[in-house]
Amino acid sequence: MDKNIKKVIHTAFDFNEIVEYSFRKLHGFTFAFKSEFVFRKGNITSASITPVGIIYEENDEFYLAPLYGDVEIDEIIRNYVEEEII
Repeated sequence: MDKNIKKVIHTAFDFNEIVEYSFRKLHGFTFAFKSEFVFRKGNITSASITPVGIIYEENDEFYLAPLYGDVEIDEIIRNYVEEEII
C-alpha cells in the first residue's frame, strides 16, 4: 500500500501503529521478527508477528539475510546491535 494513502487513512480514522523488532536464537541462528500493532482509540484492532530474516556475523559485522524482499535491513540491524550490545 502506498505510504501516503496509508498515512491519510490512519489520520482520518485515528489509527496508531507500533512496529517493533525482536530477535530469537534457535539452533545456532538468530532470527529477526517484526511485530506490528494497530490501535484505534486505544484498542488493538490488528496485530501480527512475521519472521523477516536471519542475522549473521561475518568479519565482525552483522548482516541480515531477508526472507522476503520488502525489509528495512539497516533498521533491523541497528535494533539488533543496540539490543545485543547493551
